[in-house]
Amino acid sequence: MIIASNRRGIIAAMLAKTELTRAIKAEAQRQGFHLVGVTTPEPPAHLDVYARWLDAGYHAGMDWMASERARQRRADPRLILPECESILMLGFVYEAPSPPTPLPVGEGRRGEGKIAAYAQEQDYHDVLPPRLRAIVEFIEAQVGYSVPNRWYTDTGPVLERELAQRAGLGWVGKNSNLIHPKAGSYFLLAEILLGVELTPDAPFLQDHCGTCTRCLDACPTACILPDRTIDANRCISYLTIEHKGAFPQDLRPKVGNWIFGCDICQQVCP
Repeated sequence: MIIASNRRGIIAAMLAKTELTRAIKAEAQRQGFHLVGVTTPEPPAHLDVYARWLDAGYHAGMDWMASERARQRRADPRLILPECESILMLGFVYEAPSPPTPLPVGEGRRGEGKIAAYAQEQDYHDVLPPRLRAIVEFIEAQVGYSVPNRWYTDTGPVLERELAQRAGLGWVGKNSNLIHPKAGSYFLLAEILLGVELTPDAPFLQDHCGTCTRCLDACPTACILPDRTIDANRCISYLTIEHKGAFPQDLRPKVGNWIFGCDICQQVCP
């Protein structure tokens, strides 16, 4: 009788966790997040790739990424939130740009500058945080107590693309972007670390890049590396957003008329 009672208790707890997870996903979608998945706070499996990327200096002038504190936190989400039991991964789709007009490298229409598609809408740093807070408030209302949490959108020390792949949101493409089989790569990632146990999703294991090399062939500065990372020193997005000072002489003609970000490796992706 005791064994049967324990089994019923375990089943009830599992059902409650499943229902809570389903309710949270529905609320996240109501808040405008098109892609939603759950993963665990286990250390990233490909941390060695990140470490080699930093050691090679491919992070360019983004020194904050290479600090010991940043390395440690990216290696273990529980160093960010010790109570973390689940990570809610979210994808916010934005409008893809119109098909590019073919122009020779380094040329553009006089007086015309190009801006990455994500930056042509409202600043996501303003748009997404209220929605993340609303999701946390919804979760706390569901469970009836204050839930330990940390949320980020491009601001926290987490390897969010790997976590998103682990949460079933897509695969990391050869251009280093996370790609969803239907939504493509035109979406922003956000994550909420939660001190509550949810039902994790299966990781996205398929690699749909296959033998395609369109992104590598199209990149004007050849910044895409073989291990699906980017050499920021040569990346147009880095050069036009994060880089301080003049562009390297050899890259100036290759930047073309991009003035904020770059969409080339996404535009050519089938």
